[in-house]
This record gives sequence, C-alpha cells and structure tokens, in this order.
Amino acid sequence: MAQRVIFRESAVQAYRKGTVKDIVPRLTLRPVIVCLWLLLAVLIAAAALAWSVRVPAYVDGQGTILSHGARGGPGGGTTAAALFLPADQSRHVHVGQPVHARIGSSGPTTAGAVVRIEPGVISPDAARAKYRFEPGADVDRQPWTVVIVRLERPLPPAIYGGSFLTARVQAGSQRLLGLLPGLSGSVGGAS
Repeated sequence: MAQRVIFRESAVQAYRKGTVKDIVPRLTLRPVIVCLWLLLAVLIAAAALAWSVRVPAYVDGQGTILSHGARGGPGGGTTAAALFLPADQSRHVHVGQPVHARIGSSGPTTAGAVVRIEPGVISPDAARAKYRFEPGADVDRQPWTVVIVRLERPLPPAIYGGSFLTARVQAGSQRLLGLLPGLSGSVGGAS
C-alpha cells in the first residue's frame, strides 16, 4: 500500500514555519508602561526643582546679653548681645546678616542683626572673664568667634543684662537637594 499523507503539503509547511517563530508573551499592559514613564518624568521634574530651590542655612550659637553698652527701656533703644560661634563656622557670618534669638530656655524671642565680628578667636576662659559668659554643660570647650548682635527688641539691661541666649545666624543658603543625607557635599553647600 502506498504511503498516503492525510495533510496537504501547504498546511505542513505553514505548521513548520509557525513552530520556528519565537513568541514573546506580553507581560505588561500599555497603561502600566505609560504610568511608569509619567512617574519617571515627575521624579526628574522634582529633582530639577530641588536643585533650583535654595533654603536658608543657619549657624547656631550661644551668647549673653551685654549689660554695658546696651540701651533699653521705654525710649525704644537697642540691646546688644555677644554671640559665641564655633571658629570653623564663623567664616560664613558677615555684618548685616539676620539673627533669631531666644532669651533663656523659654523666654521671649527677638530678631536682630550682626553689627560687628570681633577679630580672631577667644578661649572659653577669656569669654568668661571678658563677657561673663557661662556656657551650658553641652557646649564643647573650644575656641569661639565673638559676634556682636543688635537685638530689635529693647530689653532693660538691669533685668536682662548677663542673661543667656541661644541664637541662629542666617549664614547664606543651600540647595534643597543638599539637605538629603549623603548629597550635601556633592550638590553644593551653603553660599
């Protein structure tokens, strides 16, 4: 008996071509891909915004209200204070920069401005002798730069003279992206 093929020759060839062809399954849907591209665009836009926005940078310090050379009272005079800033951070401070101060631990707050920066650095013992400054227990015994500040709020020297204060001097600005840990040195610090 002769060999008889039950399939047509063209059907067999089409079948063989179909088995050689690779078929890749579609694992993601088109809306998911579009959403991922949109998310990437939003992240790039947020990074560009964080690169361009600058926020204030502050130098923290402690100080004392000066009882001599300060005018206060009902006449609307000014009050002077001596701030003691770490010597390595004081290079960012210049005359005229704004200061935000708090007298005591929970006393009144006041604004002010830097009026003078004393030349050189001062030791903690010299600060105690010249300005009667007694730093808190959490302050390192390190050399300081003395910054004289004019406070906007008039404070009577008889009451507030020698009072302890904490202050923040606005010492420039830095990029918002620089606030993220690990990026502060690579994206530009305070200016």
